[in-house]
Amino acid sequence: MTRVMTTVFLHDDERVLLLHREGSRIIEDSWVGVGGHVEPEEYAQDAALRELTEEVGLRSSDLRDLRLRYTATRDTGSETRVVHYFTARLADGVVAPTSCTEGTLRWFALDADLSGLAMPPTGRIVLDHWQRMGRFDAKTRDVRVTRSGDVSIVPLERCRAIQPGTAPTLEA
Repeated sequence: MTRVMTTVFLHDDERVLLLHREGSRIIEDSWVGVGGHVEPEEYAQDAALRELTEEVGLRSSDLRDLRLRYTATRDTGSETRVVHYFTARLADGVVAPTSCTEGTLRWFALDADLSGLAMPPTGRIVLDHWQRMGRFDAKTRDVRVTRSGDVSIVPLERCRAIQPGTAPTLEA
């Protein structure tokens, strides 16, 4: 079985907004971006926008620079989880959300050490990479986490072939 989800990390020049989601059928209490499941026949970006509207009341017109930055695939042993990670900024004049239907929102400094926060495995990998490197460019990256925990992060333009259950290979 494959489970497909989206996450949006809203940010400004100094901070990133995270949601403390209190338990669900998929993850334990943890810090995540705003997001959720992609419905059948729904595009990932449409799902991300739907979740932003449902959970924090933001519409596409409230955002700027909504971009797919990472697609992460993780084999849990019982299912494959694919998460499309987007980043976005609030449009000028839009008030940042202060409440969420799914938990508690909190802003964190972009350079903060978030290693002490409970996060889903790919969420931690993606947010850490984006904080250190990804926010300084516009690349979209493929993230693979194997059942044994091996991680690869590769810019999509450098992926030659991606097969389920394998890490992407780099072009020479």
